[in-house]
Amino acid sequence: ASRRVRVLVRKRPFFAYEDERGDLDVVSVHEGRRAVVVHNCCMYPDLRGMYVRHAEFGACEAFGAAATTAEVCERGVGAELRNVAAGGCSTIFMYGQTGSGKTFTMAGIEAAAAAMLLPRDGGGGGDGAAAGHLSYFEIAGTKLVDLLAAGKNQELSLKQDKDGKVQAVGARQLPVSDGPELLRALASAKSRRATQATGANSVSSRSHAVCRLTLPAAPGKRRPAALVLVDCAGSERKEDSAHHSAERRREGAEINQSLHALKECMRTWTMVEEGRVGVHVPYRSSPLTRVLKESFTRRDTLMAVVGTLSPASQDTEHSICTLKTITAIAASGGSMRETK
Repeated sequence: ASRRVRVLVRKRPFFAYEDERGDLDVVSVHEGRRAVVVHNCCMYPDLRGMYVRHAEFGACEAFGAAATTAEVCERGVGAELRNVAAGGCSTIFMYGQTGSGKTFTMAGIEAAAAAMLLPRDGGGGGDGAAAGHLSYFEIAGTKLVDLLAAGKNQELSLKQDKDGKVQAVGARQLPVSDGPELLRALASAKSRRATQATGANSVSSRSHAVCRLTLPAAPGKRRPAALVLVDCAGSERKEDSAHHSAERRREGAEINQSLHALKECMRTWTMVEEGRVGVHVPYRSSPLTRVLKESFTRRDTLMAVVGTLSPASQDTEHSICTLKTITAIAASGGSMRETK
C-alpha cells in the first residue's frame, strides 16, 4: 500500500440476536499478522455438496471484536491526527455495510480528534479567537445540504474559485473554541442527517456526511491544517431494499455510484504517489470526490480508509465486498488469498 494511505479493518461484535436467528460468526481477525479471514459457506453446482472458501485479506491494521475504540484511534488513525496537529491535512473515510459500526467508530474518532486538536476549555487563541472552524454537510445523490444551518434542507452549490479550490458556496463555517463545543456541534448536525429504514438497519444513513475541521496554519506552513472525516453511506445490495419505493432504489444506486467514484479516485491517487506519469485523479466524477479535491492535491495529505465488518454469516457477501473495495483503494488487491 502507499505510504500515505493506510487501510484499517474493524470487526464489530457478534450480537446475541444474530446467534438466536441461527447466524454464524464467519469473520476471523488475526491482529498479529494484520489479516482478516472471511469463511464463506458455499454449495457445489449440483446442490448436493458443501464447502467453505476462506478469503484472507491483508491490512495495515486489523482490529478484532474485542478491540476498543481507543485502540482504533491510537494504532489506527493516530498518525493522521498527529499529522493535522503538525499542520498537515488528513482525510479519514469510514466504509462498510449498513449496520457494521461505521457511525459508532466515527464517533470515537471525532472524540479523539477533539481531545488532540482543540483545547479542553475556552478559546484557543487566548484573546477570544476561535481555535478552529467547522463545516459539516451531507451529500445525497447530487444534492448538498448544510447540516450546520439553522433551517433544515439548506442546499449548497459547488463552485471552483480562482485558485482552483472547490467551495461549497453558502456552507456555514462555525467557529469552535474547544473540544466539547466541537462535539456538541457535531451531535446537532448529525440529528439533521437523512436516514431511512432498510433491510439491514432501521436508521440507515442515506447520505455521505463530510465533516471538515480547519485549524490555523502551523509555523512554516502556507495552508491551514485540516481534518476531513467522511462517513460514507452504507453500501447495499438490491436485495436489502427490495421492498422500497423506486425513489429509495434510485437513492441506493446513487450511493453505490458515488462510492465507486471515490474508489477510483483513491486508486489513482495512490498511483500518483508511486510516481506514475500521466495519471490524473478523476475527482470531478461525483460531488463527493469534488469536495475532496484539496485532499487529493495537497502534498502533506495523509489518508486512512477504515472498513467495518459485520461478522454474521447473513452478511458474508457484504464483508467480502467491503474488504475487496478497501484493498483496491490502497492498490493492494494482491494481498487477497483464497483457500478451499
